Amino acid sequence: MGNKIFYGIIAAIIVAFIAIFVVMNNNSSEPDQLSDSGYYPYTDMEPEALSGPTIDALDNEDYHYNQTPAEVAGAIESGDGQYVYFWSPTCPHCLEATPLLVDAFEQADEDLIQLNVLEYEEPWNTYELEATPTLIYFEDGEEVERMTGNPGDVESYESFIAATSGE
Repeated sequence: MGNKIFYGIIAAIIVAFIAIFVVMNNNSSEPDQLSDSGYYPYTDMEPEALSGPTIDALDNEDYHYNQTPAEVAGAIESGDGQYVYFWSPTCPHCLEATPLLVDAFEQADEDLIQLNVLEYEEPWNTYELEATPTLIYFEDGEEVERMTGNPGDVESYESFIAATSGE
């Protein structure tokens, strides 16, 4: 009788661990479960495919302008003026520059699109990127001007925006 109780308790513990594993595994594969905010712009990728640094950046509001390469190409081809910021969550210069860039765009009331080149490698060739961060202004589907690197201040980004937007 004592062995049956012992084995029953062991079986219950194993079932509990399996249930916990299944629940945790299901939640981690849901895109909105990756971040506290539920932000998930990588709609063409499974959550398991994202790198750790990208997942870590999901809750950072400075990176809530991300789009997929197809969405970026569509915005560029729309003919309207469009700023695209190419960045990587593993780039220390991007991590320093992005808050400055976002601040400048908020002050200028201009639209910004971000493209994470850690997750999407084809933009390196498509847009002839040499480094990150790179900010490119497109108009009528063509590149007008680009700024590569971290200028180190909001004013430099504001000047770039003013020069390209015609203000």
